[in-house]
Amino acid sequence: MIINCPSCRKPMSSKAPACPSCDTERGDLSDEQLSELSRRRLRDRIYRLKMASYAAISVLLAAAGWYFYEASDLDLTPSTGPLVLVALGSVAYVIVRALLFAAKRALKAH
Repeated sequence: MIINCPSCRKPMSSKAPACPSCDTERGDLSDEQLSELSRRRLRDRIYRLKMASYAAISVLLAAAGWYFYEASDLDLTPSTGPLVLVALGSVAYVIVRALLFAAKRALKAH
């Protein structure tokens, strides 16, 4: 029978002594241990979302620098490339922050 690993949630055999993906032993886990695994997954998700948020801000800063670099030449108007990057970075930042808010809320409720 195929079950999900209590640690990484990847499929594994119910007869396997440990998960082949993360090497977590499949024993009888207490409710406290399952709760701690769930909290750990939420903390990892929050960390990854924070990193994605920093990446979106970096894209915004790079696009702003690109725009002002092109705008420093008074003869030419800046291209649409920086504006597209600002739009993409802004949308990505808002989405990531909403997901981060939801993950932090889930961690507090846990």
